[in-house]
Amino acid sequence: MRMPDGLTFRPTTEPGPRPTVLVLPGGGYEEYGRPSSELLAEWFASIGVHGVVLRYPVAPHRHPEPVLAARAAFSWLRGGGAAEHGLDVDTDRIGVVGSSAGGHLAACLANGIDDPAADRPAFCILSYPVISMEHPTRPRPMVNLLGEDASWQLRRALSMETRVDARTPPTFVWTTADDRVVRASNALTYVDALVRMEVDVECHVFPHGRHGLGTAVREPHTGQWTRLAENWLRYQRMLD
Repeated sequence: MRMPDGLTFRPTTEPGPRPTVLVLPGGGYEEYGRPSSELLAEWFASIGVHGVVLRYPVAPHRHPEPVLAARAAFSWLRGGGAAEHGLDVDTDRIGVVGSSAGGHLAACLANGIDDPAADRPAFCILSYPVISMEHPTRPRPMVNLLGEDASWQLRRALSMETRVDARTPPTFVWTTADDRVVRASNALTYVDALVRMEVDVECHVFPHGRHGLGTAVREPHTGQWTRLAENWLRYQRMLD
């Protein structure tokens, strides 16, 4: 099985088949927040989860190319392709993690927008995610993904609060109340949709923190999100 383009690995040293996360960087569908995403993958490795970072297509590439790239990477992991690269993956515990625009892409995969019948991730973790393409805080992610003249029908179809269904996996969401780049209303709208569909969800809105904090290791209060996420993974039985 050929490995999809754009993957880098941050394997855990824990023995045996391990849970794995497909990490999708932010960057407004224009660039990559690679340093923070790679640090995030390394943090997952430190708690016993293989981190796999995907460099997916960004502008001038348009929808559906990022979703198809994420789907190919997820299917490759589910199919056991990572074994050839030394990763012992528990294929029943593969989740998706996304920050900002990468959070939108992670939600696309979690909601199966390319194929509602396709396999879904076992869990989803979203950091200050872009959710709405109808009412974005800033137009940059929408324009980069859909173009200047996207119809309202397409914008609505790519707004993830409209795509939650009974197969959407358990989701952990965090954001900050004073984020001015992607307002917390994105996360809260998505959480409301998850609650209405009775999807397991945990949400944290911290009072302060700039957009793009990543692991937030230098933030004494907001930085606890990683501990909360680790506890949530254990509660969901995704982490030993």
